[in-house]
Amino acid sequence: MDKLAFAWALLAAALLAAELMAGTVYMLAWAAGAAAAAAAQWLGDSWMLAAAVGAVVVVLGSIWAHRVRARQPQRMVDPDFGGEVSLLRPLGAERWRVQFRGTEWDARVVAGAEHAAVAARGRVLARQANLLSIEVL
Repeated sequence: MDKLAFAWALLAAALLAAELMAGTVYMLAWAAGAAAAAAAQWLGDSWMLAAAVGAVVVVLGSIWAHRVRARQPQRMVDPDFGGEVSLLRPLGAERWRVQFRGTEWDARVVAGAEHAAVAARGRVLARQANLLSIEVL
């Protein structure tokens, strides 16, 4: 194996290691491109051919990675969802002041309003800015 093929293989290994730490699919395409360039360099002796093969694999791999990521739903899970609240005092019209994560928040009761009372427990269903949407248990 000549030095350029070894350099391409080393680059592929480094990109693969970075991919494993980062968790993006795109770096996997770059690692595959570098591995393809290493194979092309080892089989032939033209660094131009190796670079061209690597570039083609990177482009095709990036298109594949984009399609894979587009199929995955973009969900951002709020750690507050499902958290327990304690109702402190009514503010009127389905609004309550609640105790949540050691501080007081404004909340809107969206479910279980018939059980709403001071010191009742509830669960966070959603959050819009600083307003919690809660279900009274």
